[in-house]
Amino acid sequence: MALISQPQVLFLDEPTLGLDVLARRELWQVIQELKGQVTVVLTTHYLEEAQALADSIGILSRGRLTAQGTAEALIRRSGQGNLEDAFVALTKGSDTSGEEGQNP
Repeated sequence: MALISQPQVLFLDEPTLGLDVLARRELWQVIQELKGQVTVVLTTHYLEEAQALADSIGILSRGRLTAQGTAEALIRRSGQGNLEDAFVALTKGSDTSGEEGQNP
């Protein structure tokens, strides 16, 4: 994949949504290669994708940032065994005021 310009930051909003498994894996490889050249900000609902691609993960719940860190740190902080269960634990009980969520 080639970029027309050389941005310092590349925003990718749900880039793998609707892709089949092969296309998704190819795009993951491209994103990994781009990470060495630019800062990549990626949004996704696929936690395995976040864990595979992100150096740092921010968890949003009801429009608020409720947790941030590496996948390993989020799993450890939540006391869970995987990122999906960590997401549930870290967002459980967060309401619109964000009082019960853990802020970074």
